[in-house]
Formats: sequence, structure tokens, C-alpha cells
Amino acid sequence: MKYKLLNKHLFAVILLLLVYGCVEEEITEPTDENLLLNTSFEKDGKFSIAGWSLPALYDTSKDVPPNGGNFSLELQANAPPEDYAFIKVPVKTQYTINQLSFWAKSTGISSSIYGKAILSQVRNGSQIKSSTIVIDGVDGIVWTSYSIRDTFNVAAGDSFMVQFSAGINQLFSSETYFDLCQLQGIK
Repeated sequence: MKYKLLNKHLFAVILLLLVYGCVEEEITEPTDENLLLNTSFEKDGKFSIAGWSLPALYDTSKDVPPNGGNFSLELQANAPPEDYAFIKVPVKTQYTINQLSFWAKSTGISSSIYGKAILSQVRNGSQIKSSTIVIDGVDGIVWTSYSIRDTFNVAAGDSFMVQFSAGINQLFSSETYFDLCQLQGIK
């Protein structure tokens, strides 16, 4: 009796596999897979820095961009040397054009203290190419979407490093907020 039931289940599984294998596969554009696992500095409604290394002068903030959830990362400008929040992720070798996109705002615009984001390619422990964007101008005081798109000649074993900074201050305090960051292979 057990063998008959097992044969029926085995037959059903094989039939499903055959039907699934005969279905025409849909052709899609290159994936928009996000290489960053923790993109919004929260998990299950709580602040989370999983995967990120943070400087001493950081805090959580409930000030978030549109669709930003409950929390953002707040970095404070400091005296030299400049401190960074950063994360390293392996590259996807099928892409040469990669894009880092994120939302940011800064309180240091009026004091000329600018936050920034850096996307770097790392090979054998050394940064071999970097692209930077500064959080400045009139748009910097409100949540604004920023992106860095660049071509990288990646190889197996390379990684990307994403760095966020609130800048360097001498006299005035300043904070830069970051949220909803994504690193994607484009082409």
C-alpha cells in the first residue's frame, strides 16, 4: 500500500516537472538585483545597521524620505580625518555599468559642510576606482534622490565599497541623513 502511494506521488512530481520544463521561458531585461541587503537601515520596523560599519558619530533618525519607512541613518560631521559609514559587497561580474542610488539631506549647507557618498571598486584590498557625489546646493536641505552611475571593469574577487560621510567640520555642527540606498548592476 505504501509503495502505491509513493508511486502516485512520484508520478505527480515527475509530471509537474515535465510540464514546468516545457513552459516557454520569458525573456527579461538585465536584473535590477540590489547588491545591498540592508538598504533602509531598518529591519522589522526597528533601526538596523546589519552589514554596515559605522563611525562613532552616528545616530538613528525618524526623519525619513518618501517611502523611507521608520528610520534613516544620521551621520555627524567631525574634525579631520573624515569618518565614513561603509559597506563592502562582492561585485556581479556580468555588469560593467553599476549604479548607487540613495536619498540624502544635510543640515550643513548654510555652513558649507557637505556630506558625500563614494562608490569604490576594491581589488586585492586597494581601491582602484572611485566615484563621488556631494550633498550640497539648495536641494541638500530637503530629502533628495541622488545617484552615481559609472563603468567599472570588474573581475572575479573584486568588491564594491559604498561610503557615506557627513563631511568635515571645524567650528559648526552638521548632520547628513541617508536612506533607501541601492547598488545595482545596469549593463
